[in-house]
Amino acid sequence: MFENTRAGNRLSNTLAHLQTQMQALGPATPWIEALIQDDSQSWSLHTVQGLDLGISFVSPPSRLILSAPIGKPDDADRQSVYVTMLCTNLLYAEDASTRVALTGPDGDLMLISEITPADWSLAEIAEALLRFSAAVQSFIDTLCLSIEEITEASEMSIASMRV
Repeated sequence: MFENTRAGNRLSNTLAHLQTQMQALGPATPWIEALIQDDSQSWSLHTVQGLDLGISFVSPPSRLILSAPIGKPDDADRQSVYVTMLCTNLLYAEDASTRVALTGPDGDLMLISEITPADWSLAEIAEALLRFSAAVQSFIDTLCLSIEEITEASEMSIASMRV
């Protein structure tokens, strides 16, 4: 029981530290237009480039789940895009904890990533969010390409995404 209490205290301390860092993140980061705390463990972030990111604290182990809508493929291209995104997930399996997922039956796509900051510093969190937002933008740009260009662009996105 004593061990559970200690683990609970570590979790509370990590979350409290994260909440403090998130409050400082918006004003300290010029590419963030708005950062809103949705509840005690989640935030909505809007970038100056117009991207919307979701940030959620989960545990154990303590980590952040990042998510962002990346669009919906045209009906004519849907199957090819889904195959390419499944291949992208397979390629990411060894490199990063980032996945492309369907958000529901309408076929909208979402990019999801999991990060475990080493020291939960403001700089470390900001850098991870910046890398994730760059990957999100890259995937959004990929959806605007022709089918022939999607595979090449996905591979380039993988190279840029090291969260």
